[in-house]
Amino acid sequence: LKRRIGVLTAVAVLAALVPTLSISPAAAAASATAVTRNDTATFVSCPSGSAAAAGFTDTTSTDVDCIAMYGITTGATATTYEPTASIPRWQMALYLTRFMTEAGYTLGSGADQGFTDISGESAAIQTAINQIKQAGVTNGTTATTYSPADNVSREEMAMFIERALSLITPGPGGNSEGASIGVDGALANLGLYNYTDIDSGVTFEGHNAIVELYHLGVTG
Repeated sequence: LKRRIGVLTAVAVLAALVPTLSISPAAAAASATAVTRNDTATFVSCPSGSAAAAGFTDTTSTDVDCIAMYGITTGATATTYEPTASIPRWQMALYLTRFMTEAGYTLGSGADQGFTDISGESAAIQTAINQIKQAGVTNGTTATTYSPADNVSREEMAMFIERALSLITPGPGGNSEGASIGVDGALANLGLYNYTDIDSGVTFEGHNAIVELYHLGVTG
């Protein structure tokens, strides 16, 4: 990754969770203003040439090679990644738990968290879903449902990643996901971003997560 984690260059494949807030950020954030990303500590988890080809026949992306090297993805099959496929929430739970483990976070036991709609999934998927609930990365679509088959949106992706990053201890030379852009302090830079389509139709939390990931360089 860039910055805080040092284990993932393609975090943008991660996503999933339904936001718990439904407040529009329009009244809370400034209008879009062209600004330069504000992160100054940039690291690369897979320097050029360091990740061997993953062996997928449907993509030559070095980012995919990188997350395959770290075990974050195992592909759709042994030889395919399906780069244009939609990502369901059950799959994102696996991506996130693998990613968080590689980033040094100790996940919970995966004990039942009260989701009544995941019993049809494999034991590994159920454990991953329960672990991200234990970590506070997801609250589910309701108090008792996770909706594992639903696809994820980019807003949900941003919140999922931001919540996961907030749990991970920065490595040498790194900093927290909020410190360098003012989020941990006075929210100084939350009104500065380049997107014109996040002032309505997204939640307050989603808006802020998108801005944070923009400044971190996770999304372009």
